[in-house]
Amino acid sequence: MSGPLFFYFVGFVLLGLVAACGYLYWQLRLLENRRDKLTALYLDQQQQQISTLQRDFARLLARLEQQKQNEPAVLSPYNQAIEMIKQGIPASEVATQCGISRSEAELIISLYRNNSTS
Repeated sequence: MSGPLFFYFVGFVLLGLVAACGYLYWQLRLLENRRDKLTALYLDQQQQQISTLQRDFARLLARLEQQKQNEPAVLSPYNQAIEMIKQGIPASEVATQCGISRSEAELIISLYRNNSTS
């Protein structure tokens, strides 16, 4: 190759490279646009799921609060024993009704007998 034929060949190769770069750039832009659309779609779906979960959570909290208000307060055996002792019920009866040992009932009596602020 000599002279002008070499320059035509180099020019043709450079033109091919420019065309290939242009094509690759165009394909890259198409992929970026597709990615952006998919990302937006995914984010919309995630936001809908979050909104649904927040709504369900709020409903569950409301239901829980309603159940707390509708249910009578359940006393633990020890709280029940304390209330009975304050009423003057003897340790043996407190133990039987509350399902605790007599020594536990007597301990509660001694604590509440010595603690006049309760």
